[in-house]
Amino acid sequence: MINETLDYRWQKVKNGKPFFAIINLKISPNNNQNKIIEEYTGDGWIRMGDLASIPAKDEPGKVSFSNWRKAVIKGLEFVFCKTETKWTVKIKKVEGLIATDTNPTIVGYATILAFCKQTNIELDSDLIQKIEDFTFRSWEDKKHEKIPNFIDLNYENHYFK
Repeated sequence: MINETLDYRWQKVKNGKPFFAIINLKISPNNNQNKIIEEYTGDGWIRMGDLASIPAKDEPGKVSFSNWRKAVIKGLEFVFCKTETKWTVKIKKVEGLIATDTNPTIVGYATILAFCKQTNIELDSDLIQKIEDFTFRSWEDKKHEKIPNFIDLNYENHYFK
């Protein structure tokens, strides 16, 4: 069951380009180590114009969400290194609009913001601005096909299909 009140929606338009993602995380402190549990229950891609949501697992022959999944993990790894507390994070839902408004960098950034809001962690405003600027450049030069590294503010050297 997904608690819809935990939905975090990030939506902006910058220089005529849309940026949009909805992230739903269930977060609790953990005494031992950071733990990420993927509990996606989405329907995948239905049709153009409808929200796409990460399914429990990708099916051969259908749209793959591996890049969105990896971006969520990258966003969580970033925020984990910004706090002393250890956390258990259940990723319940990620939604967006494939190829038009949502890409891996947007998903990862929205994950960072969702985590910070829910845990009341305040990141340095200059750092947030750098990450947001990095996200706003994510539609340039095929970066939307790459996985973001929010720690170094660059992209991994491989593409995902």
